[in-house]
Amino acid sequence: RRRTKTTMAPNAAGSSSSSSTMDPLTATTKMAKAIMSAPTGNGKLVCTILSAYDLPDGAVPESVTMSYREANGRGSNGYNEISTGPPAAKHKDHVNSFKFGGPDSAANQLTISAPLPVLFESTVTFTLKYPDASKNLTSTCTIHKTLRVNDTQWLILNLDPVSGSAAGTRTPLQSSASRISTSSSSTEQPTLRLKLRLEGPYRPEIAAVINLMNGWFNAVDIISDNTVGFVSDIPKNVPAVKLLLVPTVPLATVAVAALPILGGVLIIGIPFFLPILLIVLTLGLSLGAIGSSVYFSTREGRTRIQHIAEPSYQT
Repeated sequence: RRRTKTTMAPNAAGSSSSSSTMDPLTATTKMAKAIMSAPTGNGKLVCTILSAYDLPDGAVPESVTMSYREANGRGSNGYNEISTGPPAAKHKDHVNSFKFGGPDSAANQLTISAPLPVLFESTVTFTLKYPDASKNLTSTCTIHKTLRVNDTQWLILNLDPVSGSAAGTRTPLQSSASRISTSSSSTEQPTLRLKLRLEGPYRPEIAAVINLMNGWFNAVDIISDNTVGFVSDIPKNVPAVKLLLVPTVPLATVAVAALPILGGVLIIGIPFFLPILLIVLTLGLSLGAIGSSVYFSTREGRTRIQHIAEPSYQT
């Protein structure tokens, strides 16, 4: 009887199909690299120009422009330069100060779209423009030093003459989480007041965790709202429940009187009760941890956590 020997043909990569199964470690490494290098999509920098204060003279500016320069120095002349309209009105309580915006809320809103990693590392330049270009004032802001993704900040930026502005970047003088600047000079520094927000998608794994937590919080809110309403209505719907409070006084009295006896029994039988005490303690700690996690998932619990944790992430 003649035997036939079959040979497996190599695939396009030069290896046989029997070796097409990837090593688990290699597959895990490739998957981790794919997740970590996943594209984060385009970001959007939204700026609302509020007002310009303490300008050098009473000349009315034409507009405020916003542009950005990449961290590697590209775009020295500014990318996507966009501009507002003229000021809507002059401030009555400040000399040489103007406010932007008006009936058209979009007139003082500037938006730049770019890849989120590029936008996050970029430097944004704001220029207050006049009909006479020699009077133009400018200020710069480094995004990653000022904003977090999907975070809003109210900023006050110093304005300097374009001809005398420094070549380097400047960070905001004041933001919603920074200290107020005090100046001993009699001449007020011109400032630009604005609201800045950086919007962008989260990484896939971060977005999955956020969606999971939001779903959990929504479920807890629905259950807690229904439970609180049901429990608060029990005394009204079932008046007989109040009668259960009557036996509590004698039971409490008996429990207090029996404490010395129970204490003596525990002292004598502690070698026998120690395993039971450990089990009870473990169960109590587990139930306490579960109860705490559920409580801090409610609206009231989340509010308490926010007040406690806010100083740590605002610094």
